[in-house]
Amino acid sequence: MSIIWFILMILILIVSSKPMVKGEPLVPCYFIFGDSVVDNGNNNNLTTTAKANYPPYGIDFHTGVNGRFTNGRNKADFFAELLGFDSFIPPFVSARGKEILKGVNYASGVSGIRDETGYRWTLYSYGARKVAVSNIGLLGCLPEELEVFGRNASGCVDFINNYVQLFNDKLKLLIDDLNTNLPNARFIYINQTSISSGGPTPVGITVDSSCCITSDTIAKGQCRKGEVPCSNRNQYIFFDNFHPTEVANMATARRSFTALLPSDAYPTDISQLVQT
Repeated sequence: MSIIWFILMILILIVSSKPMVKGEPLVPCYFIFGDSVVDNGNNNNLTTTAKANYPPYGIDFHTGVNGRFTNGRNKADFFAELLGFDSFIPPFVSARGKEILKGVNYASGVSGIRDETGYRWTLYSYGARKVAVSNIGLLGCLPEELEVFGRNASGCVDFINNYVQLFNDKLKLLIDDLNTNLPNARFIYINQTSISSGGPTPVGITVDSSCCITSDTIAKGQCRKGEVPCSNRNQYIFFDNFHPTEVANMATARRSFTALLPSDAYPTDISQLVQT
């Protein structure tokens, strides 16, 4: 039976069924499940206001507008690069033929944690054996939440981050439970809270406002269509009021892949998970 790697960023499913050859990716393929943080076009034709198929989204991507909720590459794209793929994983909506064997991106904006969209036992029954699960980051520090609720002395919205911490604490316990109760499975926990707050913010980086002009009506908090974003996009953490810029995605993906601090990943990081 093939060994399936299941990495959550939100989720990357990697299938390994043959030995690796020098020059090939670390794994032959992977599948992505999640929300708008890793969506790369699945929402383009859906009946939802959660869309990124218009400028200024994609302003720094080599093909322009593409359905990614950022100015350039998202976390899933950077994981593909770190794993050694020479191209990005296609969205489900357009994946066809042999390219499906390399992987498919099923991520979709505003998707949730439901049995239909993320049921771990079904994935395990299909062969998922190595899984990296990303916790929830500091939602109370999103520009949209700061605009709605204001900020506490911490600089963020404390009651939101307190709820996030409750979820993350239970999630880490679940990782231990899954490793104990699912035979031959190995799960790891990627700590986005540690990654986003575990070191000093470089001087000149804007962390509490968005690079683009956002809407306050339809698609609230997302970039207004056709508006020109800031020119110094590499100095912003957020592109709109919810989603990171390309430079922030790159930093988060690299630190998820190779932990900088012991608290970034438990019990190992993605690079070690792939190698074992």
